[in-house]
Amino acid sequence: MLKKLQQLLQTHLSQPENDDSITIAGLDQSQSLSLILMLEIALADGEFSADERTLLIQDLQTEYGLSETAADTAIASAEAEVKHAASLQHFTAPLKDLPYQEKVGLLENLWRLAYADNKLDPHEEGMLRKLADLLYISHSDYIKTKLRVTE
Repeated sequence: MLKKLQQLLQTHLSQPENDDSITIAGLDQSQSLSLILMLEIALADGEFSADERTLLIQDLQTEYGLSETAADTAIASAEAEVKHAASLQHFTAPLKDLPYQEKVGLLENLWRLAYADNKLDPHEEGMLRKLADLLYISHSDYIKTKLRVTE
């Protein structure tokens, strides 16, 4: 899941890496943005569940080859970025140039994480709605991606 998101970001980043780029624990910018967006969803309800953490650690290990310790460190760093962020705009700006279907695919991956703990908190759903709006994803596609993940 993280690998697919990272590939989308790496292919379509609108800005070259610079001093404003976000990098976490040795991950490149696209990998870091992938992890941060996933954590935005995981933390939206104020609780980072064990199921959500396990899913992210497994993805970091299998898709980026990180050890469990390195994955924990990356998650902690990304968590700090999320908690100190003033808005989602900083994290979503590089995504504006993605083709529409790739943005919909990104939203679908974020829905999967939201359902990792088998419950959807209204705050998680609200964050997903906000991200969909920032990425100019139609409401009908927002609903369709949710339904695909819950089936």
